[in-house]
Amino acid sequence: MEPRINLLNIHGRRRKFNSSDRKDEIAITIWALWFSRNKFVHEQKMQSIEEVVTFIRGFSREFRGISSILQHPRPRDLNKWVPPLPNWVKINVDTGFSAARQHAASGFIIRNDEWLIMGSGFKTHNLVRSVVLDEATVVLHGLQFAPEMGFSNVILESDSRLVIQNLQSSKEDYSEIRPLTWDAKALARNFSSCIFEFVARDWNSAAHAMAVEGLKRFEDFFWVEDAPVTALEMADSDQRFN
Repeated sequence: MEPRINLLNIHGRRRKFNSSDRKDEIAITIWALWFSRNKFVHEQKMQSIEEVVTFIRGFSREFRGISSILQHPRPRDLNKWVPPLPNWVKINVDTGFSAARQHAASGFIIRNDEWLIMGSGFKTHNLVRSVVLDEATVVLHGLQFAPEMGFSNVILESDSRLVIQNLQSSKEDYSEIRPLTWDAKALARNFSSCIFEFVARDWNSAAHAMAVEGLKRFEDFFWVEDAPVTALEMADSDQRFN
């Protein structure tokens, strides 16, 4: 004889339900009863009413918890440009590269905790062998410019995961960018604090605008508390989306 369970007594206590909760509870209960029935028919194992009820209650709680997380995801701060702490500045760097002309530009922009642009610039290079070399080179340029502005606590962000990983690693670097990362680490020791961080390309747009601007020219430019119009627009966009 198959087990019979009184559906009205499964939950044992009164609880407020909305229509969605009720549908979920009914579906879980039917599934649990069907599972119990199959174990009896195919395996000759009969579950007690207490076992079935315990399973339904536990699964219902877990299901509601997971549903709540999925409906209300936590914001991901890594998906936006975040200003540094007070008394710190953040240097964002990026590179632009023209394979046809073997021409590259290293762009950087420096902002403080109040979103203000403290400095920006780009340097141009010819006969560049690879993009990754220029991505490492722009780190040097950003670190060289910051001390001249009097900054002592800096965070440098790049969207080159390889370069940042090599800068963060304490292991010996045997890649082609080794001389550049070695110089960057040496420059970092001149600051009171220097942190290297990876940033998604979408949130490195102001530095990218600096690099693109540099590709249009064949000479170096630097700005104090200012930047080209396109970089200003990208920096303003970063702030609006926070």
